[in-house]
Amino acid sequence: MGWFGGYLRTALRPTVPVGAQILWQDPPVWSAGAPVRLVDGPHGRRLVVFGPCGATDADLDRLAQAGDLRSLDSAVTAWAGAYTLLYDDGHDALTVWADPAGACPLYTCTFNGSTVWASSAHALAALCGSLPDAGWMAAHLVDPTGWTPGFSAWSNVEQVAPGHRIAAGLGAEPVPVPYWTPPALTREEAVDRLREDLAEGVRIRVTGRPVSSDLSGGLDSSALAALAARCGPVTAVTYHPEGIKAGGDVDHACLVARAYPAIRHEFMALDDSHLPFSDLDALPLTDEPAPSAITIAQFTAQLRFLADRGAVVHLTGDGGDNLFMPPPVHLADLARSGHWLRLAADAQTWARLYRQSPWPFLVNAVRRPRTLAGSSGPMPWMTDYAKELAAPVSAAYPDTLNMGHADRALLTEARYVGRTAATENQLAAAHGIEMHNPFTDTRVVEAALAAPAVERWSARRYKPLLSDVVAGLLPPPVVRRGAKGMFAVDHHHGLRVNLQRALDLADGHLADLGLINPEMVRATLRRAVLGVDIPWGRLEPALGAELWLRAAEKVDQWITWEERAA
Repeated sequence: MGWFGGYLRTALRPTVPVGAQILWQDPPVWSAGAPVRLVDGPHGRRLVVFGPCGATDADLDRLAQAGDLRSLDSAVTAWAGAYTLLYDDGHDALTVWADPAGACPLYTCTFNGSTVWASSAHALAALCGSLPDAGWMAAHLVDPTGWTPGFSAWSNVEQVAPGHRIAAGLGAEPVPVPYWTPPALTREEAVDRLREDLAEGVRIRVTGRPVSSDLSGGLDSSALAALAARCGPVTAVTYHPEGIKAGGDVDHACLVARAYPAIRHEFMALDDSHLPFSDLDALPLTDEPAPSAITIAQFTAQLRFLADRGAVVHLTGDGGDNLFMPPPVHLADLARSGHWLRLAADAQTWARLYRQSPWPFLVNAVRRPRTLAGSSGPMPWMTDYAKELAAPVSAAYPDTLNMGHADRALLTEARYVGRTAATENQLAAAHGIEMHNPFTDTRVVEAALAAPAVERWSARRYKPLLSDVVAGLLPPPVVRRGAKGMFAVDHHHGLRVNLQRALDLADGHLADLGLINPEMVRATLRRAVLGVDIPWGRLEPALGAELWLRAAEKVDQWITWEERAA
């Protein structure tokens, strides 16, 4: 059994080398465009760090010199950023660490009797001649945030489980081993660490580089724009409906921009050409269905807008909602631990927020905890066959079995956002832009997860943990805001304009695989055209999966591999 290394030299149309056993011939370039740091140690040892990492050169030198497993395990969470480690021990063995937050996915497959690793699943699919995996696709439709151990969107390509390491060498079969345990902090400690690690995560990405940031007026993007402005000039972009350049989110964005002279505030007007369901044929292939599939017209226009203004690094607030707006799943933990008075009080509070009876919350806390995590919902288009096919593929993360319901739900959501954000980063790299999501950094996710579950939310404050983190960083009216703008109306409008194209998605690969009922998909879309509220969060992954499957037919046109001499 050999061990080969692979990496993407560019984002979407790379030549990916297959070299000797360890791939150290050329300075590699990571799939999202971030440079890789390579350090030589004694006796042929070599250490490589993929992704933005706050370690100094001296830190990495010491790590490569030591080379012991305990130090390397600790190093994956020691510094700010989103990174993975690879270590060659100098004796034909290579160990790969997947980051606990899942923001730097790594994949493996078997090719010509050797284990091949890469930072891209569809690169390995092209190498091995893999097709989309029907079981993974069914699991994705049933629960997009779920974990599928031993699988990826491609058959015979496996994602290394976040928080696990694998080691392989001549004659050795790679076996995933967990190395990470989530920390526990008080709420005050979690806030302090979030403040420090978020600032450091921004600093290591933006210092001395042409930077842009989303600036929607919400806490997430506003915090990143402000932190970037503390490091140097930043182009902050506010997207707004054409003809509406004031009120609501826009006013909050302007407050942030005025507070930091280093912010150059730009506005991008969104018109009918940017509507959801527009220009769907322009979607490139990514490792798995990208969240922006249905809104690809707007996303592509935004990337061109940023590239025209010279941006090289772009910050987004993806992941912030998942970390700081948890669903009421902590009620299940209260029920499990027998804290009945607190359970009754919190259930009544949530009921007031949702303007409904507290009884469903109480019943679900005891009998159906998954429903409190938002992991279920109406999907009339899903076939029974899809549910049967998904059942043996889906599983809980192996390193979260002893966690409470709320912690497990938060980590699962964070890992889903981290993994799918990597697909968005692939799209951005095609425009020469490194897209970064500091809210998916391991230490940031760790800090949010470490806070006691019952203290992550408040009925009286919007995103209480993050609000405390950004106090003093953002203008008080922004910190005190109680909600942010919602854009479901754009989906209804875009669907009306592009109805026939959307209806065509019902008859395709998913229907041929027996995973969806096309008549029910069309019926749901026609209801949405009439303005009826539909479960967009459940339907969009299905439509995006259909678009991805159509792009996957041409995987060999996106990726080529070439042999290189040892």
